[in-house]
Amino acid sequence: MKNSENKDLEAIFLVSIAHASSHFYHLVIPSLFPWLMPAFGLNFVEAGALMTTFFVTSAVGQSGMGFFVDKTGPKAGLYLGLVLLASSAIVLGLSTHIAMLFLAAALAGAGNSVFHPADYSLINYNITKPFLGHAFAWHTFTGNIGWAICPLFMVTIAESAGWRTAAFAASAVAIIVLAIEITRSSVFAKDQRNDPTVRTKAAGDKVFGFLKEKAVWQCFFFFFFTAGAFGVLQSFSQTIFNHLYNLDLKASSTALTAYLLCSGIGCLVGGFFTNQSKISSSGVVGLSLTFSALMSLVLASCFFTGYWAIVLMGAMGLGTGIASPSRDIMIRKATVNKLGMKSLGRVYGFTYCGMDVGQSLSPIVFAPLLDNELFMMALFGVAVFQSLAIFTALNVDDGEAVVAPERIIN
Repeated sequence: MKNSENKDLEAIFLVSIAHASSHFYHLVIPSLFPWLMPAFGLNFVEAGALMTTFFVTSAVGQSGMGFFVDKTGPKAGLYLGLVLLASSAIVLGLSTHIAMLFLAAALAGAGNSVFHPADYSLINYNITKPFLGHAFAWHTFTGNIGWAICPLFMVTIAESAGWRTAAFAASAVAIIVLAIEITRSSVFAKDQRNDPTVRTKAAGDKVFGFLKEKAVWQCFFFFFFTAGAFGVLQSFSQTIFNHLYNLDLKASSTALTAYLLCSGIGCLVGGFFTNQSKISSSGVVGLSLTFSALMSLVLASCFFTGYWAIVLMGAMGLGTGIASPSRDIMIRKATVNKLGMKSLGRVYGFTYCGMDVGQSLSPIVFAPLLDNELFMMALFGVAVFQSLAIFTALNVDDGEAVVAPERIIN
């Protein structure tokens, strides 16, 4: 039993550091904007287009990578993703004109597209049921850690040794993680290709059969709405809190940090909710997001002012964090019930594509409100998006999985 637990913990560690590295690369290019913009004569539209390139490539690639993972196995997908991320940083460091910057952004987006289908396939096949919720929790939590580390890492090196050195140093992150993953590859013994005990349902036998399932689309739109709400906060919270709460740049940034920090803590807490049977996974998600939506309504009302923005953002993040592990369990159960285990890669790839789409579109949708100084309406929009996510979660069929995790673990 002890050996099984040790294997679970090592598997969680390996998947988590890979996910942290993917989130790290989300911010490699924007962290260097203070150097890249004057070096290449970029305006804000051109700089923003680099990140649009990243997210569009990631969104388009994520669905395709789900099929790749189902066909070749999640370990191959994981290795490919890390190679692409390292390559993006190397191209960035070698860039001499704008086209190379866009190539670096596209490579990073392509690398990022691999991790959700690969990581979740590895988790579902190689971690036993008692640890499954905690695996999903740490997977999300370490993604936030990757976000937190990157700006400090990149800016510190760029200030002392230049932006090109910082880019090359970033490539080392993926290379080191890749070396660790390859060295300990035996931890991930099972996947879609080598498990004879897994039955695939009829809908899953067809390559695009999963698109006919209502639950898959509900999960897609769940991610679209939750990411859309976060996209507003990530892109515009500093401006919004400056105008509505009279906070300076530092305090406004602290509010976003509070959201991310409490979201990470919530993820770890939420892992414990996945091992109880009194409430369904979709129920946990619905209750947690209801709390977050209420916090966003209070925030939008400006009933409390000043530094209360930091408290309310933290509370909102806590709710979304608690929902995360149950969200992933919800998708797993819906997938296995409808399609069987062999469709995990393509389903996770497609549903998480909704996250990239939502995060890409929300700044465009909400920007006109800010241009017209309708800052309160933007916050109410966050609450609307979170409320829509609640309804999608409650409509997902997350009944007991046909194939229990114990049956697919050696």
